[in-house]
Amino acid sequence: MIPNEYRQCVVASRPEKSVTLDNFRLETVSMPELAEGEVLVRTDSVMVNPPAVVALNRGVAQQPPVPVGSVMWGQGVGAVVASKNESYSVGDRVVGPLGWAEYCVIGGEQLPNLRHNPLPAEIPATLALHVLGASGPTAYLGLIELGQPKLGDTVLVSAAAGTVGSLVCQLALAAGCTVVGIMGSDEKGEWLSSMGVHHVINYKREDIRARIAELCPKGVDVYFDNVGGETLEAALSNLAMHARVVLCGATSQYSDSGPFKGPSNYFDLVHNEATMRGFHIFHYMDRVPAVAGRLVPLLMAGKLQYKEDVLEGIEQAPNALLRVMKGENFGTQLVKLAAS
Repeated sequence: MIPNEYRQCVVASRPEKSVTLDNFRLETVSMPELAEGEVLVRTDSVMVNPPAVVALNRGVAQQPPVPVGSVMWGQGVGAVVASKNESYSVGDRVVGPLGWAEYCVIGGEQLPNLRHNPLPAEIPATLALHVLGASGPTAYLGLIELGQPKLGDTVLVSAAAGTVGSLVCQLALAAGCTVVGIMGSDEKGEWLSSMGVHHVINYKREDIRARIAELCPKGVDVYFDNVGGETLEAALSNLAMHARVVLCGATSQYSDSGPFKGPSNYFDLVHNEATMRGFHIFHYMDRVPAVAGRLVPLLMAGKLQYKEDVLEGIEQAPNALLRVMKGENFGTQLVKLAAS
């Protein structure tokens, strides 16, 4: 039964520096009437990840920042509960830009971004948001095609216990590489070690640059960067000849609304004849379904591990984002909405 009203979380203000709970406001709104061509989706779960901060203060994927007063941006999974569009029927499982709201009306220019959830029933629907959504293909394409790991290479991964980083680690292990993961807690390090990661570095209590030099005496062949900042500089100081650096994220600088700061030691790339290349899955969206399809057998065979960190209720969405930016989540941060 469709309720008469539902809750949504909107942007109340822009972050002055770090995102705070005051940047969001919870509202109760009336259920709208559907126009022709529109569908009403019940949001079951929404993913909260670092790009949400970029969406707040800079804009993401060539889109402007989320307007103040608008529902906060976020990818979610859910089910169609009403439809005036022949492409969608009540009960269809879907994935798309549902935002931080218990229900979402989608139509017009947003409709092409709504997709039927292709996952079989035995696979949790939420995997369409990460391992079998954009995160898995991000890890695969970024590492395999751009990093080009070879048997025996040393692969260094930052935010290694995160959604993308943990998959990069596992794919690098499968390629026969020595893998070193950087993360922010001993618990996360133990999980990475249990998957076969050879060495872990806790950036919160260890000297990253010194530890990389110790653990990678012949240098780093592939560095998969998810954080930027000082960690990127530490990696560049320890590159092997002809190393490949893949720039995927810069979570250490997402909260700062000013220009991104580049590495001061970029000339180490010259000394080692290394390459550094940026990578954004937005430019590879046409390949996401095929790459995700390659990952399904690995997942079903238990060869790809993942974790989900789940909070309950739409009111927890702002807190979930704060947890992500502090590195307090363990696994992909999801918010399961009360409406489900």
